[in-house]
Amino acid sequence: MRVLVTGGAGYIGSQMVRQLVEKKIDVVVADSLENGHRAAIPPAVPLLVGNVGDENFLRDIFARFRFDAVMHFAGYIEMKESMENPAKYFRNNAAYTNQLLDAMVKANVTRFVFSSSAGVYGDPIQVPIPETHPTQPTNPYGESKLMVEKMLRWFDTVFGVRSISLRYFNASGATLDGAFGEAHPNESHIIPLALRAALARQPFKIFGGDYPTRDGTCIRDYVHVIDLCDAHLLALDALMQGHATSAYNVGIGRGYSNREIVDAARRISGIEFPVEIAPRRPGDASESVADSARLRREFGWTPHYSDLEMIIGSAWRWHKTHPNGYSK
Repeated sequence: MRVLVTGGAGYIGSQMVRQLVEKKIDVVVADSLENGHRAAIPPAVPLLVGNVGDENFLRDIFARFRFDAVMHFAGYIEMKESMENPAKYFRNNAAYTNQLLDAMVKANVTRFVFSSSAGVYGDPIQVPIPETHPTQPTNPYGESKLMVEKMLRWFDTVFGVRSISLRYFNASGATLDGAFGEAHPNESHIIPLALRAALARQPFKIFGGDYPTRDGTCIRDYVHVIDLCDAHLLALDALMQGHATSAYNVGIGRGYSNREIVDAARRISGIEFPVEIAPRRPGDASESVADSARLRREFGWTPHYSDLEMIIGSAWRWHKTHPNGYSK
């Protein structure tokens, strides 16, 4: 069995590659290295450098290798940036995915695991959020993910490309030994930013202190990256056994406020960095927590590492030993 992992040198994609290799599955990585890192993937895994929006690049990949499935992580992820530059997100996340799907059809590859997002739900009217919740994105990032999910249903109807879309809540944490972790060039996630503030002993900004939550700050559901990739392995196995196109939430079903995350980062790092309250960011939902009962019930998914102490502890080991990420 061989799997193409697009965006496989990025944070989640590279962890997925390592777990596929552990399962003795052949992997090929396609990554532009715009946000990914060659050092994040095992040296023996082929890395093809290019953009999935490039038809010639895709043609070459599918001519050189025969794949049983594609796992697609090559998306932009910054909600704030999507509000400033929506065209960038619709082009990369939606139009380029369309190019990838077209290349798959031509190569007769009919299984696709998609890195979707809880952003498809927008500001929830029900928490925890089930998969049946209305999809009403509040920013172009979430809209771009929803566009792909809609495309996938049509690629199944017309071409028989079956897919499972995994709607992540907040991917977080690092490998338990701290050897691999989150290293985005323009970091926007609260846990790495808080830990960087601890290392630099600089003030940390929480965006919004007046939300209708228990302490006025946003509440999010955090899932460890290892547990998240376990869900992908289960989705891949389901597709190999004929599972129909569908979408599943991936989260632990418990939310932590931004203030609670920062307090935990202070406690685990042992560093009392200052905290400031800044204005809200456009497009931020007040609360986003997953109902993942369907994933647990149908696939037997169980998170093992998504306790907050485990998540932030593993992330702290990574950032403390790799203050510059994968750069020397």
